[in-house]
Amino acid sequence: MEDDRNPSLHGIVLAGAYPGHDTIDLLAPRPLLPAAQRPLVSYAIRWMADGGVETATICANTAARAVRARLGRYAYGASLDYLEDWHPRGAAGCARDAGLRTTAGTFVVADGTAVPVAELADLLERHRAERAAITAVVAADTAGRLQPSGFYVFDRRALSLVSEEGFQDIKEKLIPSLYAAGETVAIHVAREAAPRVVNADTYLALNQWLVGRASRHRDSPEGFRVLGGTILHESAAVDPTARLLGPVFLGAEVTVGPDATLVGPVSVGPGSTIGAEAVVSRSVLWSECSVGDGAFVDRSMLADRVRVPARDTLISVLKADQIRAEAPSRRPLRAPWTPLVASLGHASHPQG
Repeated sequence: MEDDRNPSLHGIVLAGAYPGHDTIDLLAPRPLLPAAQRPLVSYAIRWMADGGVETATICANTAARAVRARLGRYAYGASLDYLEDWHPRGAAGCARDAGLRTTAGTFVVADGTAVPVAELADLLERHRAERAAITAVVAADTAGRLQPSGFYVFDRRALSLVSEEGFQDIKEKLIPSLYAAGETVAIHVAREAAPRVVNADTYLALNQWLVGRASRHRDSPEGFRVLGGTILHESAAVDPTARLLGPVFLGAEVTVGPDATLVGPVSVGPGSTIGAEAVVSRSVLWSECSVGDGAFVDRSMLADRVRVPARDTLISVLKADQIRAEAPSRRPLRAPWTPLVASLGHASHPQG
């Protein structure tokens, strides 16, 4: 198999923000949501870089400046540039516009709000063997039906069938056009569905999945160390009497007080504090959160700088600072959460 590291291979990350009615969309652009201590979009970028894609274009609209400010010109192993989509172009339109700015012949296209699970080397090999115009990654849903996962390989010739104006979708517009033109559209079946964020429930479920996966990984992230089922930053301080029942992910300068209990999967963001005898289970805390002494937090998400008073109880709640989000500070989450795969089976691609 030929070396994938060549200038004819380019990545395209679909990271447009289309805010909906879910509170989580008011807190941050979806591609920048913290997912196991990393921005969500970084998983697609790292997947590409690990598979030999050295350059990528981040396609965004209103989120472009925020994503650029967060990631810069080089991040997670890839050299990045940005395409602002102020007039909605859809996934195929964005891929065309980004692709034609390069000389590449093959494009790896990824949903910036999902975590890829397919092996990129196998996907590229399948695409080449089929001589396909497009190869789509699919996975079985809970009913056994194959569903698109939001990841593709495009041959450059596929871009010629995408209009230079208007909204152009991949599934409903481009793929039927390719079939009509007699082109080959191949599929690559992944071992499981790619976790994707479509609302607060799937965001929490994705974090659970990522924290569990990270705790089983042999190599800890830079600045972190793995102790059993716990991943903690070297600057985190955990009282010797605290109980960490993994998987637990503790960020930089996190403090866990005496007799506190963390029941995983739990992700506690940088600068956060868990008070004495507090219990935090199956939850996600962003940066600089504070859980008071004796408080109980279960199946909940706390946005940046949220304070939980001592001995307060939060169960299946999304709690956000009202200054940052024009929404109620508490929104009940479904409990128990809908299984992630079932949610993905009914989710539409954020850009088409």
